[in-house]
Amino acid sequence: MSGRRIVILGGGMAGMAAAWRLSEPGWRHNYEAITLFQRGWRLGGKGASSRGVHGRIEEHGLHIWLGYYENAFRLLRECYAELDRPRTDPEAPVQSWHDALVPSTTVGLEEPAASGWSHWLGDFAANDLVPGEPDAPGEPMSVEDWVRRALGLVADFLGSLPGGAGLLQVLQNAGGTTGSGLPDPATLEVLVSEAGEHLAEVLGHEEEHGRGWALVSVVMATMRGIVVDGLLTNPDGFRAINDEDYRAWIRRHGASEDAVQSTLVRGLYDLVFAQDDRDPSHTSFGAGWGVFLSAKTFFDYKGAIFWKMTAGMGDVVFAPLYQALRRRGVDFEFFHRVDALDLSDDGLTVDAVRMGRQVALRPGVERYEPLVRVKGLPCFPDRPLVGQLDAPEAIAEAPLEHHWCEWPDAEERVLRRGEDFDDIVLATSLGMVPLVCAELVARRPEWRAMTDHVRTVATQAFQVWLGPSEEELGWAHPGVTTSGYQKPFDTWASMPQVLPAEDWPVGDRPRTVAYFCGTLVAASCPDADEARRARAQVHDDAVRFLCDGVSHHLPGFAW
Repeated sequence: MSGRRIVILGGGMAGMAAAWRLSEPGWRHNYEAITLFQRGWRLGGKGASSRGVHGRIEEHGLHIWLGYYENAFRLLRECYAELDRPRTDPEAPVQSWHDALVPSTTVGLEEPAASGWSHWLGDFAANDLVPGEPDAPGEPMSVEDWVRRALGLVADFLGSLPGGAGLLQVLQNAGGTTGSGLPDPATLEVLVSEAGEHLAEVLGHEEEHGRGWALVSVVMATMRGIVVDGLLTNPDGFRAINDEDYRAWIRRHGASEDAVQSTLVRGLYDLVFAQDDRDPSHTSFGAGWGVFLSAKTFFDYKGAIFWKMTAGMGDVVFAPLYQALRRRGVDFEFFHRVDALDLSDDGLTVDAVRMGRQVALRPGVERYEPLVRVKGLPCFPDRPLVGQLDAPEAIAEAPLEHHWCEWPDAEERVLRRGEDFDDIVLATSLGMVPLVCAELVARRPEWRAMTDHVRTVATQAFQVWLGPSEEELGWAHPGVTTSGYQKPFDTWASMPQVLPAEDWPVGDRPRTVAYFCGTLVAASCPDADEARRARAQVHDDAVRFLCDGVSHHLPGFAW
């Protein structure tokens, strides 16, 4: 045993993943202790969820995993295999990762239309691949992979259109769809131009194909840009164009303006919250990331394009990880707020971590146990379990997860290098770095550059439970996830698969739950009263959208 002690600051996905890898079997040959410190009473960070009234699942946002999240699926599969609930917890309704996530194949985009909103729904065929396989290759998708798959998509378009057979044969002869290689850049540029002209002729002037043409226009512009900008031979690959905005880049390479402004592109920006919360009209998304993420989303998914959780993310991801990590011997210290990292005199190491211990444990309680059970499933509650705390009942209402919570600390705690820790994993959000690492940012130019130039954005979310089913409300596509809708809540998802995990009274069980999320636009709400009015209006608009057409299906129903 080396005697080295590791401290992990933050219990979000980064901190939990770090704890998982560091505590792999045999870890005690390398370390004496691994301790994770978490502000408040639950784990998960932005991915945390908890249970409210009637076991109601309350999320921080819309928690859906995409089918290319290889690392996340691999970690979760390892966790459930090690937890072995069929043997250790047979009463828990979520026994394996297959129970925790279910495939979702329908994706929607919203377009404003004269009659309200037009729904563009697409089904992405499921495949036999399984995400997170232990022997799956770990290399990211290359530029060559993207072009090969895009050529296959173009070939599919050409093969289904009048007069496309000839160009399809040319593409196949050039090796673009066989997987045996790519044409040389000059030939590829000619092929892309010819295919684009043919598709534009067939689709470009037919209004009913406008959405299809937007997709084709973006794909063709991307392939043209890859060739013209030399990405096939650039060692930086997609990163070489991240200094240009994605919309500007596809426009420069020939995408039609309708395509650039289409809900297809707008939905991609919404997916990554690529808006400036101080100026919602300003969006920014690196072109390389735009090409890479769109390719991963549409071309590289396994099983299904989306995977939806059957309960809260706190229930099916963080609670199992916590249980498995505890069994491995990882320690957790809840109710610890990181205030500052103090550097050594030479600025090369962290000498101390200053923390506020928000509350002490009740005498006789050795460690805080954070989980409760809802219908047999281990979950995080929506407030601290006061029975374990040396504090009055009122602490249950204190916003302990807020960095500036005014509840008085039980004590100040200082962890010192060489005494309490040897190595630190800083797993706080980037937005917290200027607050807790002020000295580090001031003394190290690379940290200052990171905090100055890597932007974060605040988000917001809400959920709506309704008694009638979605079919009764006029929506015929339960389970769909759609984006491109009215801001600031531009993304919403139908989430009926979580309702069985909630614990509503008989006779008062909802049959519909909808999740809404988007960028929190501070500039639009200069004062608290206006902010409340804005939230109320958005809530009403969202529910009206969800209930669109309800009067045709429920006689006597009135909004």
